[in-house]
Amino acid sequence: MKKIIVFILFLSVTLFAQKGKYGFTVSGAVNFPSGDFNDYYNTQFGGYGGVFYNFSETGRVGLIIGYNSWSLDLDALNNTVKENGNKGHYNIEAPINSIPVLLYVKFFFKTETEFHPYVIIEGGAYKISREIYGKYINENGNSNNVNYPSTDITSGGITPGFGFEYPINEILNLDAAVKYHYIFNEDVYNLGDYGYAASYSTHHFVSIDLGINIIFE
Repeated sequence: MKKIIVFILFLSVTLFAQKGKYGFTVSGAVNFPSGDFNDYYNTQFGGYGGVFYNFSETGRVGLIIGYNSWSLDLDALNNTVKENGNKGHYNIEAPINSIPVLLYVKFFFKTETEFHPYVIIEGGAYKISREIYGKYINENGNSNNVNYPSTDITSGGITPGFGFEYPINEILNLDAAVKYHYIFNEDVYNLGDYGYAASYSTHHFVSIDLGINIIFE
């Protein structure tokens, strides 16, 4: 992560040294798990902030850093336990957090109105933190501790998307987008390996983003 931070500082200085329109972006996101990740995790929220530079009338490059979190769907986990013939149940937490550091390129479509649709592609690194803690309670009411030590992994990812910008005034733009986050690492969790009667492994999700861009000359 130290190398990433140094790179962020270098890119920020480079962007602001250029002539043309540059600015800051801040956004919030609703994150919908997809694939296996959707089996045991709930829809949650995230946030992003970053800098950008408009290299042409229809092109932009930038860098963003964000934070996302997900909570375990305990009911879904215990339903799987029950379907597998286990009469006990779990009372555990298994949070997952990610910090993405992403470069992006955005291309705008020319229109005759102030409505500016675009396509975007992001790519970079996701630092993912995960842990499991709580208890397993058997059919007799006896409990055992369930603990999976907190671990961090860093994985690459790519995020295509589309959206639009709409000017609020001379320096503020509303920015809305839909993105698909494809994380290359496929081993976020596999509870089956630890005897916890369930398995989920992917970390892919769809986000709906809404934010503000602050633009300077």
